[in-house]
Amino acid sequence: MSVKRLTLFFCTMFLPLLLTGCFALPAEAPVLPPPMITQPVERTFYTVPVARGDIRLEANPFALYMPARIESQRFAVDFIPVLGIFVSVGDEVSEGDIIAALDLSEIQQELDSLSPRRVRLNLELELLRERHELAQRLGGSVDMAQRNFLRAELELLERLLSHVTYLNDERYLRATMDGVITSAEVFLEGMHSNSNQTIAVISDQAFSSFVVLGEMAELMNPGDRFVMTLGAVVQEQRVRGWIWDTTTEIIDDLFLMEVVDPADFGFVRDAQPDIEVAEAFLAFVDTPPAPGFDTFGRVHIPLEEVSNVLYIPAATLHRHGERSFVYVLEDGIRTVRDVVPGLEGEGLVEIISGLAEGELIIR
Repeated sequence: MSVKRLTLFFCTMFLPLLLTGCFALPAEAPVLPPPMITQPVERTFYTVPVARGDIRLEANPFALYMPARIESQRFAVDFIPVLGIFVSVGDEVSEGDIIAALDLSEIQQELDSLSPRRVRLNLELELLRERHELAQRLGGSVDMAQRNFLRAELELLERLLSHVTYLNDERYLRATMDGVITSAEVFLEGMHSNSNQTIAVISDQAFSSFVVLGEMAELMNPGDRFVMTLGAVVQEQRVRGWIWDTTTEIIDDLFLMEVVDPADFGFVRDAQPDIEVAEAFLAFVDTPPAPGFDTFGRVHIPLEEVSNVLYIPAATLHRHGERSFVYVLEDGIRTVRDVVPGLEGEGLVEIISGLAEGELIIR
């Protein structure tokens, strides 16, 4: 074999091995950046101390406003354009006051045209009567056919005028009794009358009470006294009988109430349903608040009370199965402490054991 062929053979066999070995050489380790020194961030805990005091458990049933008498105001006719609604919640009205009106301009125009005609006919009859008396004194006579004709025309006009006056009066929705407006529709352009739609509700507030329905009413007997927090609907957006938005206001003052028998105060009540539901009526012991502020209430019925006990906010107590525990802050460290809870009420929970007064509980 010639030298040239031998050289070519060795290059073909050993050059790939040489190149592979080059790639298999160990790589240099990367240079790491110098370490950064960080300061530990202190954790802030929000705590509340274990306190001592009284805890009261109470029921707070809803109380519905119940005036001595309620009357709904509706138009007697349907599909007539409404001219306007002139009352709002809280307004005091007297019997006969105009609450709303229908847009019957043609009736008013007819009434305006009939009244002058009646005046003219009465004047013509009066002149005819004077002519007749004058003729009698002078020994003459007057044809009375015209008088009979005028009387017949006047009688027909009076009947027509009475009918148009009645129709005109029907335009107006008038209060049927004295009282306070406790519900009222909001007037909208294009509104039409509907005999099934209540325009306003008048309540007789000469004597007002609240009624509690259901199981809680069974805890209340005539003569019992309770305190009650009142609330009111201060703004109510209504569209064609539908309530779109309601804003309520809670009055912080507590009012002393007494359970009464409604039969003793002449309540006018709707027909009762066949289903019997326990009910209790409460009346103000002192002067009731101004009209419009006694729409609904929350009665405070005490059920159980403990005095001079350790307590924590109920939101800081954790439960898992039958276990009850809290997070206690000890020397800046959060620790878990098992506790035995007791009575819970008004957002507080009694601690029977596991904590000492003044210890800091993590919220």
